Amino acid sequence: MEEAESSMTESTKSPDILKKKALESVIKKANAGDQNALRLLRKFLDQQPQIWNEVGDVAKIAEKAWITLIANGDSMIQESLQKKLAALKQEILGDSDHIFGQMLADVIRATWLEMHYLMSVDADATNRTAGQSTLMIKRLESAQRRYTSAIKQYCQIKKLLPGEHRQPDLKIFSPQQDRA
Repeated sequence: MEEAESSMTESTKSPDILKKKALESVIKKANAGDQNALRLLRKFLDQQPQIWNEVGDVAKIAEKAWITLIANGDSMIQESLQKKLAALKQEILGDSDHIFGQMLADVIRATWLEMHYLMSVDADATNRTAGQSTLMIKRLESAQRRYTSAIKQYCQIKKLLPGEHRQPDLKIFSPQQDRA
């Protein structure tokens, strides 16, 4: 009886669940060094760019790591930070879809998280040695430099890229004057 129930459960599983289990099996084998499984995984990813685009988004992985660290298990903080980052991204990029702008917006958001996290940690200097305080200040200053640098680079990129309704500031793009 138990065998029949198990068999019936297997046959009633949705195709998506079976595909997911097969993919998990291939990933497990590829992680263990199976070259055939690795070839299958590569072929699958070639056919599914939305998957490697999502899983390979290192900026998103970094943001999630900072959010997890900052939220420390608090779902309200985690969800609020995700919404704040989405709003920052929209505010930074607007309607722009240029890849360099997107990349720098990712860096700005990640360094914003890092800098503010370090500022909050630095605010509580209790039980910290002088050496630890010095290290914390160096980390914070470094994060602030990266944050400021990312903003400056983004502003420079914005100046160099021609906008939809704006003439760029470069002479090579200036309209030529009629000469008679």
